[in-house]
Amino acid sequence: MALIKNVKMIYPKRKTDALHLFSICCIFLLIVCFFIAPAEANSIAEIGPVNSPHGAVILIIDGLSSCYIYPEYTPYAIDGSVLEKADVPKMQEIFGNNCRILDVTVPQTFTEGGHSVIATGYSKADSELTGSSGSTIFDIAHDYDYLTFAIMEKGDSYGFCSKQNVVMHDTENSINEPGIVIETNMLTDSTAKSISLDITELMQSHSSMLQKKLNQYPEGSIERYNEYNIWAIEAGIDVIEYMKKEYPEQNYILTINAGAVDSAGHYKKNSGYVSCIEGIDNASYSLYETCLKNNLAFVLTGDHGMAFPTDDSKGGHQAEKYSVMTESQKVPLVIAANDIENVVVGGILKQEDIAPTILEVLNIPGKLRLADGEVIELKNYANIEAIIPEEGELTLSRNDEVLFRDNVMENIALQGLEPDIEYVLTFKPSSDPDNTVQQSFRAGSDNSVSLLTSEQHSKSDKSYQNPRYITGGILIVAVNLIGLLLIQKVLKQ
Repeated sequence: MALIKNVKMIYPKRKTDALHLFSICCIFLLIVCFFIAPAEANSIAEIGPVNSPHGAVILIIDGLSSCYIYPEYTPYAIDGSVLEKADVPKMQEIFGNNCRILDVTVPQTFTEGGHSVIATGYSKADSELTGSSGSTIFDIAHDYDYLTFAIMEKGDSYGFCSKQNVVMHDTENSINEPGIVIETNMLTDSTAKSISLDITELMQSHSSMLQKKLNQYPEGSIERYNEYNIWAIEAGIDVIEYMKKEYPEQNYILTINAGAVDSAGHYKKNSGYVSCIEGIDNASYSLYETCLKNNLAFVLTGDHGMAFPTDDSKGGHQAEKYSVMTESQKVPLVIAANDIENVVVGGILKQEDIAPTILEVLNIPGKLRLADGEVIELKNYANIEAIIPEEGELTLSRNDEVLFRDNVMENIALQGLEPDIEYVLTFKPSSDPDNTVQQSFRAGSDNSVSLLTSEQHSKSDKSYQNPRYITGGILIVAVNLIGLLLIQKVLKQ
């Protein structure tokens, strides 16, 4: 998948020459990428009945601890005093009508870590690892022709943003004077490119309105914090409605990071933190309703929580005295999706379980390259990905009964399998029918079955030998070197 990043920024006139050179380089990169063939998408076959959503919306409320909103918990300050909980009737309605995971613990109590873990399913993930190939739910989704959009506000990271087709985020991390930038990762596929440009334009219209919306309220007021969050969710709702109207067949994942709750915990004391959670209650429900109407899975969670030394004090989550607190470590996880029951899931689960579970919710099998989290089993069927080396005949059987047989050209998702039942996959390459590969497996024990010979495994591990990867690597290095030289030139001026 060839990507080009276009970042809209404003520069002084003295940088015109440097920008002109950089523009020429970007145009060159664009031309070259048009000659790189796009990767083929994986195909899908339904073996048993499934009801896949059209995509997913992941609402990450930055700094939201389940201790302040779950009825089972009571929040405490570090000194042991009981703290106020948020009054969130709309969230409680969402909790009561959908799947709620009771105990989710984060491995890293800071924003970059939390976002990275949510994206990768890896407990030690950071932005650099998130930006690496094949590491995120967004990479797996792209393999199945999904597009990915994000509205990240405060606390984004370059690794997370790099996996989005379009991302709108606040480079200034400021609720008073946000610096909203929209980045578009342009796919060579013409349809995806058209959609990305349309979503970019839509996001630009919301970007231009933010400062005016914030200026309705005094700096530092809780109303200003609330408006910052509401703006992000309303922009997300517009993206959903636009996609439904203009591109109803396109699957996608939309991530929204509402950043003001975290800030309120740091600057507005625990009373402001609770007020900011309450301020996002109605908007969260509007987003949830929009997802239901558009057959989108809805996932509500937090990147980390928030702890306070005493009542009426400013909070934190990363320093040791805060990070050891349950209030910093526990985050909510609520999932509304097809084929998932209205239940409360007990047991001690982890934030790294969220990524593989989101893929399972979408019925997208695929191996997250770094993940140490496990799928939270919420369905009565399983999905697997059959990995094939080339075109050939693929057969799925159970007890000598053929369930699926077809000629396939790329990796294929087999959906709706019975869990804990032994199946057999047989692959007969078109180029060498005598070199048939057969593999037995139990659905649910793994979500990926390789039908490569040992020799093919060795070749598949050497993706760096692929001309597309070589060309892409050279281009990325070249653009980065040019960028560094231009920065150096500007600094000298």
